Amino acid sequence: MNQQEPAAMDDGVAEQAAHWFLCNREGDLSAAQRAEFMAWMKGSPEHVRAYLHALHLHRQVGAAMSVHAQQHESRAVLPMLQATAKVVPLFAAPVPAPRAVVATRTRRPLWRRVAAVACGLLLVAGLLPWLMPREQLLVAGHGQLREVVLADRTHVRLNADSRLRVKIGWFSRRVELLQGEATFDIAADRRPFQVRVGDLQIRDIGTVFDVSRRLQSTRIGVVSGEVEVWTAGDGQRRLAQLPAGRVVQVDHLSHAVQPLEIPMSMLLDWQQRRVSFRDERLDEVAAAFNRHNQVQVQVTDDVARAARLSGSLEAHRVAALQAFLQRDARFVIRREQDTVWVSSR
Repeated sequence: MNQQEPAAMDDGVAEQAAHWFLCNREGDLSAAQRAEFMAWMKGSPEHVRAYLHALHLHRQVGAAMSVHAQQHESRAVLPMLQATAKVVPLFAAPVPAPRAVVATRTRRPLWRRVAAVACGLLLVAGLLPWLMPREQLLVAGHGQLREVVLADRTHVRLNADSRLRVKIGWFSRRVELLQGEATFDIAADRRPFQVRVGDLQIRDIGTVFDVSRRLQSTRIGVVSGEVEVWTAGDGQRRLAQLPAGRVVQVDHLSHAVQPLEIPMSMLLDWQQRRVSFRDERLDEVAAAFNRHNQVQVQVTDDVARAARLSGSLEAHRVAALQAFLQRDARFVIRREQDTVWVSSR
């Protein structure tokens, strides 16, 4: 397969790279110049590529000049010997260059190589922290909703009791939903954006979608754009491709994808501090309320946990949920201090 030609470099960027290369080559930069240089390097991966290209050109020119100097010196020595010798052999053996010339010729290329290697090492050492993704942990506390703008200008809204690990580098954008629920409004960028939830991976560029890490499954709803859902780790496989308006839940164990008929407004009700549910298991509904309240709802048996409910209530009104459940003949409800116990009849 033929190798692709590298993309053409912007003339302005190339000129800036040459300027900074010459500044670094001529001597130590001041503190202000170093700060300006590092800011320029961190501004774009294209700047790094242009600077390394300037360094490569310098090496090539240095090598060519060295060869030219060697040839010029050889031509200068031979006529001088021919003028002084009385007999010139027809097939003369190669004339060794004077010792002083050899010493000078050896030192200069070596100096260039050492300087280039040192410059490259300093450059890599200075930029390595910026090239490697930096990890950030975002947390929304109990009963707290939080909105964060990431380094790439992606907007993230966290539901209560949610934790998100973020790694944004020059070549990738990766987050992991460790707990709870989050809505992502992805900033358009060449770098792919990936959200990991357990052993699932959601891939996207320029989309708004909601992810909820639940007890038995992960729920994914796409507000706009499109996402792909994959298994993570070795042997990755695509589970679903979701356009705008689609909501699915993916089982944690089997990875079965189940479509859900949920309006997008209901999906995002949590941002208005409401818990809305349609044909949801009671244990999932209880977990959604427990994120927001000191009073916790505990479901005691499997039959009650699996019972399906539909409704919409304010997230902080546990008393309203208690009254809602008391009207359902399937449950027995009792309240003890900061716990509402729910069991099946």
